[in-house]
Amino acid sequence: MNIKYRVSERDYKSAAMLDLRKRSTWSLVEFYSPYIIAIVWVCASFIPDDYDFFMTVGIIPIFIASLWLRRRRFANDYQRKRNFHLLHSLDLDRNGLRLETTDGSVRTTWQNYLKFAEDSNNFVLLQKNGFFPIPKDHLTPEQAEELGAMLQSRLPRVE
Repeated sequence: MNIKYRVSERDYKSAAMLDLRKRSTWSLVEFYSPYIIAIVWVCASFIPDDYDFFMTVGIIPIFIASLWLRRRRFANDYQRKRNFHLLHSLDLDRNGLRLETTDGSVRTTWQNYLKFAEDSNNFVLLQKNGFFPIPKDHLTPEQAEELGAMLQSRLPRVE
């Protein structure tokens, strides 16, 4: 199976969010922590106190800033990783992956990847210290189905 694609910043952010949600329990806590803090803060504001209004209103900028900082971190990661900006030609077979870009060619086996995750925008191959995104924007529905079946047969799916 051969796929040609380019990872845009939007695709990278979406894949990074999927990686953050699916990697482990601690990354799941990191993903939902701004929401948890906002809920606890608002619930604490119902305790009678002289500072109720300030506590309730104070969480809004903190909540927005934490989500903005997360998105900004992903944007900076994308800018640093120049290899994602290039046109990718990905060949998948029973032995592994072969990725060709204008910088060169890389061959990896399936053992280099721990699991895979999928959402409506991306396939993400989880590695020990990172992830490999495959955006669905450049795939036909048949290719997406075939890729999903191939990944399912080679790697465990993250639920």
